Order: sequence, then structure tokens, then C-alpha cells
Amino acid sequence: MERESRPSGSDSPSRFRAPTSVPRLAFLLLAGSVSAGLLVAQSYRGLRAASVVPGEPVALKAGKTVKMPLTVQIRGGYHINSNQPNEDYLIPTRLTWNATVVVAKDIEYPEAEQVTYGFSDKPLSVYSGRIVIRTIFQAPAQLPATVRELTGKLRYQACNDKACLPPKTIDVVVPIL
Repeated sequence: MERESRPSGSDSPSRFRAPTSVPRLAFLLLAGSVSAGLLVAQSYRGLRAASVVPGEPVALKAGKTVKMPLTVQIRGGYHINSNQPNEDYLIPTRLTWNATVVVAKDIEYPEAEQVTYGFSDKPLSVYSGRIVIRTIFQAPAQLPATVRELTGKLRYQACNDKACLPPKTIDVVVPIL
């Protein structure tokens, strides 16, 4: 945009003229479309390549164990490393639970796919599509009524066939009946 000239040393605020010609209007439209493109690019940074599918509340009884499934949906075109990747430099998928009176006794990860990508000579151990991670919880003999949910974190690194996104950790909350 063009600025009106003003005398030097003037304390009057600068003012902009409205575009009146076609080239100026074209410039403004182009600048607006570039700005919109930047907004789209910024929203891409927030891409969630994997998410936890809300499940049913856990029916937990005092003194009992329960096996709870946690379903993870992986966006099409992406994979996440398995919990036991084939290379030391790869970040494994990990589900952890916060310590409470309810104890996570065991976490069972699904069988991984062995896939070879153009960037790797060896097959990689990955998950794609929809996977289910199962946790076996043990409730204490006296289960306090104040225990209303199980909370944890799912850490993963998602990649496509060309690049990997930064590792991500998402919160997991499962209500208790």
C-alpha cells in the first residue's frame, strides 16, 4: 500500500490511501491469499496423526482385575513406530498410566507390521490404521469411591513414507464405573 507523504518531524499519524487502481487491488488480493496460505500451513503443524478413540467406561470392582482396551486410530497415510522398533534411533509407542490405588499390572501391545519404506534398507516395526492396546488393571481390596477415572499418556512418533513428525504425547482419560 502507498503511504501519504507528510512533512518530516510531523507528529500527525501516518495514513494509508485506499487502493484505487487494478494493480493495487491485485496486490491486496495476492497478499490476502498468501496470508490465508500461511494460516493453512500453521494449522498443519497441529496435525494429529494418531488419536485415542473414546471407549466405554471401565467397570472396576474392588479386589478384581480388569482388562481394558484402548483403541488408537492412526490417520491414513501415516504409521507410528511400534512399542519395539527395529532401530535404536526410532521412538517407540508407549502407553503409561499415572499411579493411583488402581495398578496397571501389564500392558499388551498389538503385533506390529514389518514394512519397508524407501528411506530404510530394513523393514520397520510399525502400527497403522486402528490398533488396540490392552491394559490389565488391579483394583485394591478397598476401592475408594473417589477414584473416578484412570489417567495416562500415550507417546508416539508418526511418520509417512517421506518424513517423520516430532514425537507427540497425548493425555488418556478413562472413566471408571
